[in-house]
Amino acid sequence: MANIDSQKLRRKLLKLYNKYHVTPQKEQYTEQSISVADCTNTIDNITDHLLQSTRKKLRQEVAQAFKNSENPEIPYFAVIMDIMQFMNEFVGDPHTVELIFVRVNNEVARRKLELEEKMYYSDGQWSNDLSEGAIQNLRDAGTERDYVLLVEKLLETLSTSVDNQEIGIARMRLMNIIRKHTHHELKDV
Repeated sequence: MANIDSQKLRRKLLKLYNKYHVTPQKEQYTEQSISVADCTNTIDNITDHLLQSTRKKLRQEVAQAFKNSENPEIPYFAVIMDIMQFMNEFVGDPHTVELIFVRVNNEVARRKLELEEKMYYSDGQWSNDLSEGAIQNLRDAGTERDYVLLVEKLLETLSTSVDNQEIGIARMRLMNIIRKHTHHELKDV
């Protein structure tokens, strides 16, 4: 039989629970003497309790990392039509919007291609054929990340002609359009 200072044990266990941010077990250890077998069982029970709580928290953190990394594909024409409609309302001149959009769409398609192929294209290497293929790739497999970049490029272009408050409103509306068309499959993980 081992002799136990129950107050000291309680303080040490509370520090341990606090260290791992775990709710303490309700069970109190007030006995002054405990057998080695009972002590071993108690140690195992406390360890299991700590591991179970820590495992839940770690799982939540890992799941959140996966959720934050999800980059779902978005149907091109649905999201682009909504963005174009908003931009026409915001700018007021459909011809200007079309010119801005062609340039920005090309930049985003180029960036997507460079990321996927892990290859940088200089302006001299960037040809019409590459551009058309990249834009088709964006149409076929555009993701949330691509459309967020598209929004940022559009806002960057507009920032020269409107104030920061209008840019903030436009960013919010455009990001809501993207969210409306995004389907996250990992949201319930």
